[in-house]
Amino acid sequence: MIKRKLVSVLLGMFFLLSISSILAAGVPAETVIAEFDGGTITMGQLEERIEMIPPLYQQKYSTPEGKASLLNDLGVEEMFYLEALARNVKGDKRYFNEIDNQIKSVYYNVYKKDLVDQNLTFTDKEKKAYFNDHADMFADKKYEDAEGDIEWRLRPEKEKAIMDTEKQNLLDKYAIVYHDDVINEFNMTHIDSNSVIAGKVLVASNNPDIEITVGELVEKWNDLPEQNKAALINNENLKTYLTNYIELEVFFLEAVGKDYENNEEVQKTVAQIHRTMMLRTVYNQLVVDTIALDTLSLKKYYEVNIDKFSSNPYRKIQTFGFKTEQEAKDNLKTVKNLVKKNDEEGLKALIKEKSEYKVKDGVLDHIYKNQIIPGLGKDEIYSDYVWKAKENKFSKIFKNSKDIWVFFRLLEDIKAVAEPFEESINKIKRDKLSSESREKFGQVSTELTNKYHLKTYPEKLTVILSAEDYFNKAEAAQKRRGFKDAIFYYDQIIKNYQNNSDDYKATFMKGFIYSEEMDDKENARQCYENVINNFPEAELHESARYMLDELAGKHQDVFENEIPEENVEEPTQE
Repeated sequence: MIKRKLVSVLLGMFFLLSISSILAAGVPAETVIAEFDGGTITMGQLEERIEMIPPLYQQKYSTPEGKASLLNDLGVEEMFYLEALARNVKGDKRYFNEIDNQIKSVYYNVYKKDLVDQNLTFTDKEKKAYFNDHADMFADKKYEDAEGDIEWRLRPEKEKAIMDTEKQNLLDKYAIVYHDDVINEFNMTHIDSNSVIAGKVLVASNNPDIEITVGELVEKWNDLPEQNKAALINNENLKTYLTNYIELEVFFLEAVGKDYENNEEVQKTVAQIHRTMMLRTVYNQLVVDTIALDTLSLKKYYEVNIDKFSSNPYRKIQTFGFKTEQEAKDNLKTVKNLVKKNDEEGLKALIKEKSEYKVKDGVLDHIYKNQIIPGLGKDEIYSDYVWKAKENKFSKIFKNSKDIWVFFRLLEDIKAVAEPFEESINKIKRDKLSSESREKFGQVSTELTNKYHLKTYPEKLTVILSAEDYFNKAEAAQKRRGFKDAIFYYDQIIKNYQNNSDDYKATFMKGFIYSEEMDDKENARQCYENVINNFPEAELHESARYMLDELAGKHQDVFENEIPEENVEEPTQE
């Protein structure tokens, strides 16, 4: 690969780029970037969605490619929403069973926030008492400097006290009584058997909307999420479940009574929950419900994909390493004789004295089909030899990725073992759902896109900058090692500035990034050949030819001797 100091000389022949990043004027928020039957998606909506993404992942969607990907996702989401409206999915029984607690939780949380804001206070007396009782925690800080920290530490306990007081007030207001004898009588193992006590009351209240009988709980049981059912393994868990259920109910009723239905935050969050649930319900109808999960279908999937439900096969070898090929050849004969004689002590002595791999007598275990050799790292050639080897036979001599000449013998071949179908049925079901859902989702997305005539305009996501701005952005990307971003900016120059000047320079720079930064010789070669073949007047023909020769392995050190090191400025890297 060409030396960096030579590259700096070559690049200096035609331009110097400022490392400052020039920001482009943003695309107007009202710009329509997608259209479909009855609606549009604007740039403003796309930016709003990006802002909703956790900061850690926002950078991914700030690039043109990221925005285009997100636009596609938003378009598909709108198609599913339109289909949800057309199918009136709110009539699906699952819809309200799943959404009820979510909505009540919204009321609960907003009511809690307001209650705490109205009642949370910190007195100087209690703050100073905390400061004195925890002097070691605040080191050399004065009370005034630590005051904010003290309030932050006191807040959880005071919030809990406020909520506990309100909770008790509401339990008293609604006359909540838990009938522990009935709760303990409830059969957690055979739910249907509870029909004989269906009329008994588990939780009593002066409000019939809160009171719950055994029969009502049995009706709710089948609609409970699977994780809730799994947690209800005994009657003590049932008491905890009912306690949490009643707490949510009384706070919800209180919030409704205080007109929280008209609270802006509640309305906005509930609307989002409805939209999400509509999308989830229509997804289940169109995708999940179409996937066969009967025993026969699961059995067939299990047999076709048996590798997924089997242990990983692996091999165990004893490897011998030497610095030269001749040493390896000489020792291979000796090792074979020692093995033939079952002379383990002689073998250990040879390894200790001559082999480069002495640890555990050269034995490497758990070598999987992942092109990784334990203690060595990725080595495709080595791995290929291991998996072609025959048990108790020696391999050919070859050079590994660390330039050591090696040979080995296969000691053990551990075959894959399939998990029994009956024991893996839940795992098979999850895997079948996951695998077939992706394919089905793609098919349905295409059908809905055609049905509602979705048309996206990814070209409107970016503003065309000046060639100079693109060059600046490309170099800034290179400085932060964002090579894919840099190539994108050079592609924009090639696409938008076909003037036999900017475009060929961008083409050359793409080749430079591919060859010097990404080790992609094929793409680098195409770029340099484009400079020579497509830009006859370009000043960089000689440089492009040199780079092509360099890729071919010619005259690697010519300039090393011709250019005094002190006369070449080493490029800086960030």
